[in-house]
Amino acid sequence: MENKSNNSFETKRPSWEEFWFTLALFYSTRGTCDRLRAGCLLVDKNNRLIGAGYNGSLPGHPHCDDVGHLMVDGHCLRTLHSEVNAILYSAGDLDGATAYVIGTPCIDCVKKLLSKKVKKILFTRDYDNKEKGGKQIFELANSSGAELRRADIDFAKVLKKKISILNGPGGAFNGQDIKLT
Repeated sequence: MENKSNNSFETKRPSWEEFWFTLALFYSTRGTCDRLRAGCLLVDKNNRLIGAGYNGSLPGHPHCDDVGHLMVDGHCLRTLHSEVNAILYSAGDLDGATAYVIGTPCIDCVKKLLSKKVKKILFTRDYDNKEKGGKQIFELANSSGAELRRADIDFAKVLKKKISILNGPGGAFNGQDIKLT
C-alpha cells in the first residue's frame, strides 16, 4: 500500500479564497453587461456556498450585450448586479457570511449585503464607481462591523495551479495534459 504522507503525493490545494474567487470568476462569464462582467458568491461561516449570481437583465428582458446599455447618469440600469442576484438566489441565513465579488461593489450592493448581515465583502478588481459611493462603501462597512477589502488574487497563477491539479492523479484532465497558454 502506498504511503500517502509522502510529500511527492500531496497536492497543493487552492486556498479557500482562491477557490471561491475562481468560482466567482466563472460566474462572471455569464454576465450580460460588458461594462463589468461581475460575479458574486455568498459563502457561510462553514465555507459552504449559499448563494451565487452574476450581473444580468431580468428574466425575459433584453441584455446589454444584445441591445446596448440603458444609461442614466453614467450608470447602466439594464441589469441586476451580481450581489443582488446572489442574495435573491441564496439559500439559508447570510448572517456572518462572506461575499466574494469580482468588481468593487457599489454602495447600493454594499448596503444590501450589510442589511443581510454579511460580515466580509471581498473583491478582486477596482471598478470605478466613485460617483456611486466608492469611498463611502469602506466607511459604511466599517461602521457596520464588517470587513470590506480588495483581495490580491493572481487569477493566471490560480488557474494554472488548478489545471495542474486537474492534469494530475485523479484529476478530470488526467492524461490529457491540458495547458493554459
